[in-house]
Amino acid sequence: MEGTNKKNKIILILLAILLAIILGLGFYGYFKVLSSELIYEGVIVDKFDLSFMSKEEALNFIKDKKEEEISSKKMSLVYMDKEYIFGLKELGFYYEYEEAVNKAYLVGREGNILNRLKNIVYARRNGIEISLDSNLNIEKIDHIADEISHDIDKEAKDAEFHFNNGSIAVTDEIVGKSVDKNKLRQAIKDNIYTLENIQVPVKDIIPKISKDLLSRINGVIGEFSTSFKGSSQNRIENIDLSSKSIKGKILMPGESMSFNETTGPREGKFGYKEASVIIAGEFTPAIGGGVCQTSTTLYNALLVADVTILERTPHSIPAKYVKFGQDAAVAFGFLDLKFRNDFDYPIYFDSKIVGDRVHFYVYGDKQSRDYTVKIESEILETIPSKEEIILDKTLEPGSKVLVQEGRTGYRVNTYKSIIKNGKTISKDLINKDFYRPRNFIYKVGEELATPTSTNPDEQLDDLLEDGEVDGTVEDEDVQD
Repeated sequence: MEGTNKKNKIILILLAILLAIILGLGFYGYFKVLSSELIYEGVIVDKFDLSFMSKEEALNFIKDKKEEEISSKKMSLVYMDKEYIFGLKELGFYYEYEEAVNKAYLVGREGNILNRLKNIVYARRNGIEISLDSNLNIEKIDHIADEISHDIDKEAKDAEFHFNNGSIAVTDEIVGKSVDKNKLRQAIKDNIYTLENIQVPVKDIIPKISKDLLSRINGVIGEFSTSFKGSSQNRIENIDLSSKSIKGKILMPGESMSFNETTGPREGKFGYKEASVIIAGEFTPAIGGGVCQTSTTLYNALLVADVTILERTPHSIPAKYVKFGQDAAVAFGFLDLKFRNDFDYPIYFDSKIVGDRVHFYVYGDKQSRDYTVKIESEILETIPSKEEIILDKTLEPGSKVLVQEGRTGYRVNTYKSIIKNGKTISKDLINKDFYRPRNFIYKVGEELATPTSTNPDEQLDDLLEDGEVDGTVEDEDVQD
């Protein structure tokens, strides 16, 4: 009995030793697995098995496979007969290799020992797949969009109007092209995986001025001329200079023009010279004299052409070179002649000096005009000048000296008539002008003194009635 017990003890000891060895070997094996620097068995990235590879090996392995694939794929961008072919790399496409390999390496390496062992066993039995993400270098796509745009873009060019001694020629407009780079960039991004052919999005840039529009300038719709006979050379040169500033201008439908802005300041540095101008009702030498004749001649050509007048002011003294009510005074910074093209076609201005006359021509669509314009002025009232006598005891008795030349005043209405087929279909009042009279003033010796009024209030009433005193400063007191 004692021998049997001894034998059983030996067997138990041997079994314990064997179990300890087995357990020790098992724990050794698992701890060796947990301390491995290799990717665990069953870990897959983008269908590539990375089992038992180091991070570096796995990275190189995937790169070799995928870079070869990237190099073989291209995208075609097409516009008319142009084709632009780019590889995926040129388009800024790339894979996030390191990120995917790092995720593969972390399988079985996160959490406590039991979780790690559980994940390692799961990967070996069932496999774990990790996606290989891709991305785009937006700067490269932007660069490609810029390159294509530079190659395709074309600047739009307006049609051009050429006028030579009455001969008209019009060049074609050029339609511009502009790549829609925003749409192109988005199309490249959306197509990066399908790699279908892309039509480059291009917009037409339509010129503002077409040949058809400019071709509607086909004849004279209004013309007028005035004489500067007897003018000084400086005055003639001012007329010539200012009229050339208008010559060659085109006014598109809806556009407005200012005479002063177009002709510029009346200063010596711009070529203007000294000649007589009207200041406070008197002719006085100043820079720019004669420009009012230019504005007046243009104004009448505009009236005959039926162009819309926005701003016009009469002279304080009736002009000798045009009928009453048909003048247009200008003074830079004060008085202007402004007008607007309300036609559906452009108008072109030409001017020239022939002999002692300045001519203005307004060109437009003569073929569409079925009427003519007639301008007429009517003198409603002629206001004779009065005579004022000033007693001057320093003068010889009975003597009489002229101090101020008088002039007659006028109230004038101006009308514009539209005539079709020889019949007047409308007649409109366009101006109501008042040219103020001015009294003759004399100084006389005591024996001939006969004042027009000895009552100060009556004298003031006379001045108000004559328009000489109105409590305001008139803008037309200064005219070129």
